[in-house]
Amino acid sequence: MTTTISPLVSSDLGRQFTIWWYRLFQPYTSSPIWVARVASLLAVLPGMAAMLGIGYLAVGLWGGVLSGLFYLFSAYHMFFGRLALADSTSASMVMIALYFAYRLSRRVNLLDAAISGLMLFVAFGAKISVMPYLGIPIAAFISLSPARNSWRTKTLWLSIALLTSTSSIGLFVIGLRFFGYDFLTNSVSYALTNRGAAPLSSVLSTARIIDSAIAWYNNLSVYIGPLALTLLLISPIILCLRRCFFLPLCFIGPVVIIWASRVQESRFQVLPLALLFLCGAITLADVLRRQKHLIQIIGLGMVFAWGLGQWLPFTIIAANSPRNLPLSQNDFTQYMLSDASGFGLSEVLNSLREYKARHVIGLFSNCQGLRYLALNLVPVTCPRLNPSGENVEELEQLVSDSIADGVFVILESNNPYIPQSVPGRLLTVIERPGGRANLRIYDLAP
Repeated sequence: MTTTISPLVSSDLGRQFTIWWYRLFQPYTSSPIWVARVASLLAVLPGMAAMLGIGYLAVGLWGGVLSGLFYLFSAYHMFFGRLALADSTSASMVMIALYFAYRLSRRVNLLDAAISGLMLFVAFGAKISVMPYLGIPIAAFISLSPARNSWRTKTLWLSIALLTSTSSIGLFVIGLRFFGYDFLTNSVSYALTNRGAAPLSSVLSTARIIDSAIAWYNNLSVYIGPLALTLLLISPIILCLRRCFFLPLCFIGPVVIIWASRVQESRFQVLPLALLFLCGAITLADVLRRQKHLIQIIGLGMVFAWGLGQWLPFTIIAANSPRNLPLSQNDFTQYMLSDASGFGLSEVLNSLREYKARHVIGLFSNCQGLRYLALNLVPVTCPRLNPSGENVEELEQLVSDSIADGVFVILESNNPYIPQSVPGRLLTVIERPGGRANLRIYDLAP
């Protein structure tokens, strides 16, 4: 596919490598949802393999198996992994960096250091929010040591890891600035001050960090259960008591920084929760591998019981009735009720197919979503919608000028910045979850 825009466009969003990754697959040309999900899966699988590898390095086969099962049965990761988010891609890259850093517990290998630093750079390019994890090499240097420890070689290992990550990041950011793009300011100011809406000192507010931590717990417990989450939170403490500090350091430090951010989103927990699963899997694996065969079977059975008890119903609902998914209230609002919600689009598409539409004008917030879905069916025009309402008259004129056979309008009701009616015949009203604004299909045939 040829393109007429710079590959550096949208660099200010702080997720350029993820944009490039999806662009390789061009999900916007055919079957966009399926292609985007496959691309997401391909990006996530290396991170999952790294997670299993860390579990195996820590406690052998039991660690690898339980790490895989914990991640596999995570309803949270299944939900957010299907949304084609930069968070999943960047988390996968960090997990690979974590694996090569963890190998410092077995050997001091300078190639491991370079790969770990390089993967941290790739993770940073995939989404800037992984910045708290750039300290992984330092955590490894402090807490890991092979049998034959040499502080000189370990210091060299740390230097190479940090030099690889920081120099790559520096060249990347400066290179973008050379072309007039700012990778840092937009995202960093959003996290620290909500783009100037709050003083920088508020980031260090203990009360707000505690509130964020409580909200974090309440939100994640919806997906994995409060008992399971509580047990998982105990596992880093147990690892510290066993003098295994690396994974707890990599979990606790960054998650506190995330809690301090002015912006709290459920998708930010893709990596922290994966690390928490890893801590829990290693802790449980270390116990089970020392037990008799019967106890091991019982322990493994409990993991399956937990996984199937919360993951299987979630999966069935996702496949058959996604509007009834048991999401946290915040996620329900964001992913089902927000302007970006895709609910109702498949029904619109079926109706347009039934009406044999030849052209569609979308006067609703997620018109681009319909345009991608309808690529092989009918052309969809998505005019600019201004929340100020200043171009309502322009939209009315566009509809009036488009009256013809085979032309249809999709109108979102109760939206203050689009026309509330159009000169056409109302054919269908499509309801969406939560009683929010519905979608109306009008025929503009004269």
